[in-house]
Amino acid sequence: MKSTKTISRAELLTILSKNKGVTFAHVVAFTDEHGSRTVAGRKALQKLTFRNITIGSDYESRVERRIEGEFESQAMSGKAFVEGTNCVAYATKNEDKKYLVCDQELKAKVHTQFFHNGQPIKKADAIAQNLFAPSYFAPKQTAGRGQVSEDKNFFRLTIGLDNIIAITMRGQKYRIAD
Repeated sequence: MKSTKTISRAELLTILSKNKGVTFAHVVAFTDEHGSRTVAGRKALQKLTFRNITIGSDYESRVERRIEGEFESQAMSGKAFVEGTNCVAYATKNEDKKYLVCDQELKAKVHTQFFHNGQPIKKADAIAQNLFAPSYFAPKQTAGRGQVSEDKNFFRLTIGLDNIIAITMRGQKYRIAD
């Protein structure tokens, strides 16, 4: 593997915007835990995730390969693809907010470290302290609005570019510094 290259978020956006076809990648991100309770207007938990992802795949085609019949995808809620890209989206209410759109296979191992008040916390301790909202534990629908079987499931993710710490694509590791 090549040495780590330090780049800006603007450079990351350029690299992702030029992506053609399907690319396998590894991403490290620090984000709010969406399943966390909100306390004083902030999420009680944050998480550092290390995950293998697929960039640039067509959602509709991926679902159709896993079901019998046709599938028509719906537009992303509150987001839209940046024109001419296959993996960069923007928030429709704030076009400056950009996202990496990617997929994670159900069987892909994800390493997650949770944080509460800036300190690491074990998931079991976060559960014991009631830091997760009830929705975190609710059954989730599979891909294709529930049409994909559990054993063939995958997850469509949108990761804020501001949350990405590092990404490895095509054998090149990038560290984001800004």
